[in-house]
Amino acid sequence: MKIKILFLMVVNLLISAQGLATQWKNLASAEKKVLSSLESQWDELPQGQQNKLQLGAQRWINMGDEQRNSLLNKFDQWQSLPQQKQEKLQQQFKQFKNMPTSQQKKLRATHKNFQKMSSKKQRQLIEKYNKARQKLNKKRTNKAVNKRRH
Repeated sequence: MKIKILFLMVVNLLISAQGLATQWKNLASAEKKVLSSLESQWDELPQGQQNKLQLGAQRWINMGDEQRNSLLNKFDQWQSLPQQKQEKLQQQFKQFKNMPTSQQKKLRATHKNFQKMSSKKQRQLIEKYNKARQKLNKKRTNKAVNKRRH
């Protein structure tokens, strides 16, 4: 089994190195099922996009029902957000991805610790953060006003 997987990985790498896209007819039946909405345009998609979609399909196939349901719920939540909120979150995600790895790890650990807190403690911390942010914004506004005066 390991040899078969290794062989498939090597073949995939060779195909990628040659710049050949994966044709729809060459996808596994489970991948076709997951990607069925893209069948009519699949062969025209750039290879990089095909690879990403194929990897996503493989991840989906390997997920358990609980993981899939959780992901679907998160997707529904995302879809229900206003466009402006989605754009803000996408911008924050890009900022996160551009951070050094050490800073990302630190932020993940902080988030993990926050998730472990009671909801009461979370609310208190959020309140404290919002008050500090308002105070900082006031200082910035006052500085800007004072600069204009001089």
